[in-house]
Amino acid sequence: MRRPTLPQTATPNPLCDLTRVEDYLETIYGLIQTKGYARSVDIAERLNVKTPSVTEMIQKLDALGLVHYERYRDLTLTEKGLKMARFSKQKHESITKFLQLLGIEQKTANQDAEGIEHHVHKETLNRIEHFLNFASTHSNWFETFANS
Repeated sequence: MRRPTLPQTATPNPLCDLTRVEDYLETIYGLIQTKGYARSVDIAERLNVKTPSVTEMIQKLDALGLVHYERYRDLTLTEKGLKMARFSKQKHESITKFLQLLGIEQKTANQDAEGIEHHVHKETLNRIEHFLNFASTHSNWFETFANS
């Protein structure tokens, strides 16, 4: 009996690709904020991937108009890339704060936020941020919540 053959190229998963794009943009943005520049080797170290994988992804980001890329030069984000990076960082920070507010330790909240941030609907994020604002102005909310 003949085995079925798999296609030579797999169909790209847009959700997975978006997750990777957001991770790379957030990492590039963070490096630029802390070091003043972003290089492939630093991105590889932060994302725990090989440098050739970073180069391939950076070329894709460049083709998408999200970064300015020249070999052997520091990366810069385009206006579009900067906007996406800031939004991705905002999602991550809001979800992390929300989880910590519920009593989750920082390390766990950060890890969980990394997975959640790529799948959260904008409306959900808006409600989380609204709740965070409420909680910051009503310090006894958690006491009421914990006793219910």
